[in-house]
Amino acid sequence: MHIAFYDWNLLTPIDVGGTFMGGMNGQLFAGAWLVATLTLLLSMLMRLPGSITGCIVAGLLPLVIGAWWQVNYPDDSGELIYSISRHHIGSAMLTGAALLALGLFLRSRLKRNSSASRSGLIVRFIVAILIAIVFIGAPLRIAMQRSLPNCAFSKNGQQLTICLSDDETERVIVD
Repeated sequence: MHIAFYDWNLLTPIDVGGTFMGGMNGQLFAGAWLVATLTLLLSMLMRLPGSITGCIVAGLLPLVIGAWWQVNYPDDSGELIYSISRHHIGSAMLTGAALLALGLFLRSRLKRNSSASRSGLIVRFIVAILIAIVFIGAPLRIAMQRSLPNCAFSKNGQQLTICLSDDETERVIVD
């Protein structure tokens, strides 16, 4: 799920001509995609259930999204600066093809190993729990945090948000 989110955000051409350094979200999404992909490879190394299928899907996603944007790339690309070029979309599609090939290769070569040692199962379980905490628990925790209201100030009078309202009396004190 995370890889799908990052693939879509990285491969969608967005006009970044008026932003500082082309926007910082691209670097953030690329780093998060790298962490998610490395975690997928770790889960494949540990032979966690569903990891090979996840690798196949993670390979198909940039191929499908990249093919869509190769066909539907904006026509005014000579006048505007986009977050990603056709060439970079093609590079992402090659990465997707490599992940797809790796997943299909491992699926054909590896057999189900139902006779695993007790300590091996415990290590797999711990790794699976850690991955679940990082990729399910952390986003849920972030999503449950309430956002600050417009014109938020601390009790000490420090401004916490940018006030864009015309009403100068609007001030919310936040603990």
